[in-house]
Amino acid sequence: MLRVSEQTRERVRQLAQEEFGGVSVDEAIRRLLDEHWESAAVAAVEYTREHEPHEWEAYLAEARAWAAAGASVTD
Repeated sequence: MLRVSEQTRERVRQLAQEEFGGVSVDEAIRRLLDEHWESAAVAAVEYTREHEPHEWEAYLAEARAWAAAGASVTD
């Protein structure tokens, strides 16, 4: 059981209704967690690009190699 204030529950209910088309509170929280993960991942990539140029170049080289392979990831 997750303990949250009534104010927080109501905020999540409103978000579920207004932003996510009336999904359950559970689904709204899942979506928020997914959005948070995606935001953190993008921030990490941006950090690497801006502050770790050698690692960024290695990342790009690997991406180019995979792109050149011509096979899908599932093959």
